[in-house]
Amino acid sequence: MFDHPDLAQLLSSYGYLALFVGCLLEGETMLLLAGLAAHQGLMGFVPVLFWGCVGGTCGDQLLYWAGRRAGGRALPWLQRRGLAVERVTGLIERHPLLAIFAVRFLYGMRLAGPLLIGASRVGPLRFLLINLLGAFCWALLFAAAGYWAGQVLESWLGNLKPYRLPILLGVVLLGVGFELWRRRRARSSSHPPRR
Repeated sequence: MFDHPDLAQLLSSYGYLALFVGCLLEGETMLLLAGLAAHQGLMGFVPVLFWGCVGGTCGDQLLYWAGRRAGGRALPWLQRRGLAVERVTGLIERHPLLAIFAVRFLYGMRLAGPLLIGASRVGPLRFLLINLLGAFCWALLFAAAGYWAGQVLESWLGNLKPYRLPILLGVVLLGVGFELWRRRRARSSSHPPRR
């Protein structure tokens, strides 16, 4: 089913667009899947890295400019969602370059971090350069993890062609499950239990 040439062509034709859009929004699951597809020869590893980096950079740049435009008005909105605004704001004040680089790796701050950095008035050129470096490292880490997972699975299962669809569905379900768990956890931490 996953071996059908039309599906492989579809993935190689539109896989990079899907990767870009996925990385524009969050992207870890998309990068893992793209790394796995690169291991199987359905996508190229360098284009996966490129489009993952571009999507991650563009997404953070949009959020940065939204935070810059909203300024302090973004803070109450983020706090109502149970995000660790004070922790990230403190990191931005003490180590702005590290914050720009690391915010995409901090649990629960992938989307809110660039908003806070924009609201803190870190300069646009500084943000762009460090954001590019962070996006490259992020894309490399997750795409390489997907590629490595393909190697491990191949060493266990042999030829992965018959298992491509179940692996794809498994990774997607794990990604969706993790995202639902993360959102539920964020909601429960923003609403303390009533006594």
